[in-house]
Amino acid sequence: MNKMVEQKMNEITDVFNSLPNCRVETSEDGKVLILSDKPVPWSDALEKKDAQSAYKIGSITPHKAALGLYIDFPHQHIEIDGIDDIIDPEFTLTYFEPGTQTSTAKSWWRFRTDEKFDSIHMVLRKTELELYDFTRDEWIGLMKEITAVHQ
Repeated sequence: MNKMVEQKMNEITDVFNSLPNCRVETSEDGKVLILSDKPVPWSDALEKKDAQSAYKIGSITPHKAALGLYIDFPHQHIEIDGIDDIIDPEFTLTYFEPGTQTSTAKSWWRFRTDEKFDSIHMVLRKTELELYDFTRDEWIGLMKEITAVHQ
């Protein structure tokens, strides 16, 4: 993990750890999980891989020169039209429809909707990662709205 990824990893971890009823922990297998203090409303729909799965809101995945974020929330809790400007304020990320092949070179994001829960998945690489501000009020507000359903 390079210095930029480490810095941004700390930035996003601090944001989630500052939210009520939310914490970031590293699992035994090394995955960085965003967890709720209470089981998530859709926990019955999740695969029971470990005891933490019922509390898992999402995950943060550091790569050599990139950072991935995957976060879940109740179905139809947030509309894509209300978040695209928050997720991609500079319009530098490529949007990939669910089910389509993502890029291994470009920064991207997607909004996936399911009967039980919806998800935001984003991968920031190089320049986009360096410029991305996880401490923006709009970003923190969106993450607060997403994690508030677990209170």
